[in-house]
Amino acid sequence: MASPHAANAGAIAAIRDHHEQLAARLRALTAAVLTAGAGEQWQAPLDALREWYRTELIPHAVAEEARLYAPAAGGERTALLVRAMLDEHRTLVALIAELALSRDALHACTTAASAEAIFASHLGKENDLLLPALDQAGIDLPAVLQGMHEILGGHGRGATDDSCGCGCGSDGGPAEPIQIGRRPPEGFVPGMPATGGAAAAADGADLPGGDLDVRVLPHGQRHEIIFARLDALAPGEELVIVNDHDPKPLRYQTAALWPDVFEWTYRESGPQRWRVAITRAG
Repeated sequence: MASPHAANAGAIAAIRDHHEQLAARLRALTAAVLTAGAGEQWQAPLDALREWYRTELIPHAVAEEARLYAPAAGGERTALLVRAMLDEHRTLVALIAELALSRDALHACTTAASAEAIFASHLGKENDLLLPALDQAGIDLPAVLQGMHEILGGHGRGATDDSCGCGCGSDGGPAEPIQIGRRPPEGFVPGMPATGGAAAAADGADLPGGDLDVRVLPHGQRHEIIFARLDALAPGEELVIVNDHDPKPLRYQTAALWPDVFEWTYRESGPQRWRVAITRAG
């Protein structure tokens, strides 16, 4: 069947090409872990795999949710598919967090192999089901994906890319790397308050009622400030943040750094303002 948007063919080809690049790299990194698992030198390839997940896969997943999944979430034929794929993203994040907890080669190898298998199945759904469905629904994919190099790979890079770099598709400053596992972001030490510079940067960010206005925080210090405040919460206490875009990258980081510790409740969901309560479980 002909594409409703002739230009979609190029965008779909670029996405599938990037998917193949991601899959090939993941196969190689996972194979290195499995090979090293037969001996004692498995930690270095495991660290390389975790770093790839941190810098490549998670930003890609966040970008997909914002640009590809959102248009399909309300479709009669695609709503259930999107829900299933979001569940797979959460499963992958949980497995990536498990990699950080590996204390022996067997655990590292089985977790790495499980994550690769889920990702391969996930890409198949995107390539064979989601992309054709978006095309047939009349979605103008080149417009939706403008500048989103996390999805398109090299095909989407350009001088006009003004996204914030976190994969969410919003404007902003330099990207803050998404951290996977229990390794804290640079500058953050669990159990300690934010450093002096970060603490000073938070001055004026507290709104009446106690909300934290993330929009006024320096981009390079946002996550240190937020993580320090989350770390200080007692069970049942909450931190409410206000942002100008959906803070999904932060949610991935939080879930990976503190698995099953915080609950997220959206009190406002855009389009200009997001207000989210992050509660430490009791």
